Amino acid sequence: MPFDVVGVGHATLDLLGVVPRHPEVDTKTELEAFSLQGGGPVATALCTLAALGNRTAVVAKVSDDVFGQLIRQGLEEAGVATSGLVVEPGRVSPVSFIAIERPSGRRNIYWTRGDVSLIRPDEVPLGLLAGARALHVDGVQMEAQLHAAREARRQGVTVMYDAGTPRPGSEELLGLTDLLVASERFAVELGGGALAANLRRLRERGPHTVVVTLGEDGSVGLRGDDFVSVPALEVPVQDTTGAGDVYHGAFLHAQLKGLALRECMRFASAAAGLKCRALGGRAGIASEAEVRAAMLET
Repeated sequence: MPFDVVGVGHATLDLLGVVPRHPEVDTKTELEAFSLQGGGPVATALCTLAALGNRTAVVAKVSDDVFGQLIRQGLEEAGVATSGLVVEPGRVSPVSFIAIERPSGRRNIYWTRGDVSLIRPDEVPLGLLAGARALHVDGVQMEAQLHAAREARRQGVTVMYDAGTPRPGSEELLGLTDLLVASERFAVELGGGALAANLRRLRERGPHTVVVTLGEDGSVGLRGDDFVSVPALEVPVQDTTGAGDVYHGAFLHAQLKGLALRECMRFASAAAGLKCRALGGRAGIASEAEVRAAMLET
């Protein structure tokens, strides 16, 4: 059976700790809570899609170290197929340590890409795209993602681009993109003007739908002449780690359901908000029923 969504991009391991306040240098602080779970933009979006009932597969690169083993385990436990996971032996897999201050929710993130090499285009199993409905990319593995996006375009597979930071190749990837969900930074740096004008400028580069996420200020989107603004879901926030990744996965799920732009954004906003109630990017991923219930409250 074909996959609904194939993701090519970054998968990491997140070590998360909650502290009463961020400490001074050369001091010790006991963690109030600790969690170890998978992370990464594409990987967490795929976990969200899987939780919402989609068949998903990941193409990412890790090593055979304990971090890589835990990255694979977390994906498989979430229901994401890992046959496309490329393992480079004898290296260090991507890992992050995230310190979250209670009660402000402010974070300090310490991270490393490890020393695994970038995914080569010839390491992308393009057969995973056969019959797929969408390809999801995050701009982190640019050459591999461009290769996959060209094939997706050839096969008529929808391409969604989670655009966080402009990188070499971003312009070309935009030209192969159908759905762009970008950070405010990406929109400003590539658009260069006021927010509404940036949406139009980004759409002119290729995507038929452009959404910009604004954190606690919600999100704005443009499709055709339809300009949409949706507020963030108000919830008691424990941790915002992975909220954007969950938004992307939930938005793509709603898009595949055929919902209108506003409803896609409302669904994604509710899913991202619900995630923030829990520590880590994946522990708070909600079911479709929970997301729809939260939508009724907004």
